[in-house]
Amino acid sequence: MELLSLLEKKKSVILKEWLAVIFATYPDDTAKFLKDGADLFANPVGHSITTYAEYILEGLIRGEDTDAISAYLEPIIRIRAVQDFTPARATSFINSLKPILRDQIESEISRHSLWHEWEELHSTLDNLSLRAFEIFRKMKERIEHIRMKELENNERFLIKLMGNRTR
Repeated sequence: MELLSLLEKKKSVILKEWLAVIFATYPDDTAKFLKDGADLFANPVGHSITTYAEYILEGLIRGEDTDAISAYLEPIIRIRAVQDFTPARATSFINSLKPILRDQIESEISRHSLWHEWEELHSTLDNLSLRAFEIFRKMKERIEHIRMKELENNERFLIKLMGNRTR
């Protein structure tokens, strides 16, 4: 596919712009810290977001299907699920890639009549966006389940503790 080779040539610029948009969804101080995500141990969240965003972009460039690329979504969504994000805001980073791609390759799309490939890429991004929302929902359910178990354990502990005091 000709479109994918165009994306490959502009990958570093696209990734840099996309990461800036992703990090902009965080408060300013957090965004500044996350941007310096090179060190896995000093900044595991920034490192994960940077690494998996690159994997997503590479998957798109390789023409991988939605299922394959979805595996790269999960670590980012898992991070955003435990943070104070709405579902739309947590998953919006996928759709934020569309205008970045368009700005980088729009003239080439017109010049080389790559509209069909462009539509396929858009469709893949739409499917990834839906998949991201599903992953987010499952993560939130899992977090809620953990919270409920913790409350049950605390309640049992308190009942046991109170039972020991009345004897």
